[in-house]
Amino acid sequence: MAADLEALLRVALPPLKLTRRERYLKLRRCDPVAATVAAEELATVERIRGRLARQGWWN
Repeated sequence: MAADLEALLRVALPPLKLTRRERYLKLRRCDPVAATVAAEELATVERIRGRLARQGWWN
């Protein structure tokens, strides 16, 4: 049972964390000081999302 839960979390958490990070960065993009860093990190999020989609983990 615990092993099944660990396997599920290993699969489910990366997309969830990525989505939460993206939401945070979109808010930070409104801050002029943080906008550059947020834009760069959002580009990284998009690359990761694309990789997950190619692997079948992201819809």
